[in-house]
Amino acid sequence: MQELKIKTDEEETKIKTDEEKRKEMSRRLLRTKDQRKNMKRELTGHVVTRWYRAPELILLEKDYGPAIDMWSVGCIFAELLGMMKESAPTYLDRKPLFPGKSCFPLSPDKHVKEERHGFPFSKNDQLAVIFEVIGTPTEEDKSYVTDTKALEYLEAFPHRPKTDLS
Repeated sequence: MQELKIKTDEEETKIKTDEEKRKEMSRRLLRTKDQRKNMKRELTGHVVTRWYRAPELILLEKDYGPAIDMWSVGCIFAELLGMMKESAPTYLDRKPLFPGKSCFPLSPDKHVKEERHGFPFSKNDQLAVIFEVIGTPTEEDKSYVTDTKALEYLEAFPHRPKTDLS
C-alpha cells in the first residue's frame, strides 16, 4: 500500500482560522487525489461474528466485493427492526436473525454426529440457519460459486423454500 506523504512548512503552522484550515485541507486533498485514486483497497478476509457472515464468505469465495458488507448491514438492520415494540414487546423477545452455533469450514461444530455427502452436517450450522430463512440456493445461484468443494458442500443441504417475510 502506498503511503501518502504530506510536506509541512512554516506557512501551514501559522494557519489560524477555520476557513483557512478548510482551504488548506482542500488544497492537500487535491494535491494527493491521483495518489489516493491509485491506492489498492483491500477487503477484510474474515468476518469475525458468524451471524453476520455472508454465504459467499462461508463458502470461501476468493472474489467478492462490497455486497459482503451489505449482507452484514442487512442482518443488523433486520435485527434492529425486530427490536421495535410491535415485533418484540420486551427485550427478552429480541433475537438475532441468523443465530448459527457453528460455521463449517471456518469454525465447525466439533461434536457433529451427522454427515451428508462426506461433510459434517448440523441444523445449527450457519448456512443451515440462513437457508431456513432464504431457502437453499437455486441452480442459477450455484452458478456463481467457483469452488467445486463448495458446490459439493451445498449439495449436503436439504431443499428449503424461501420463507415469506411479509
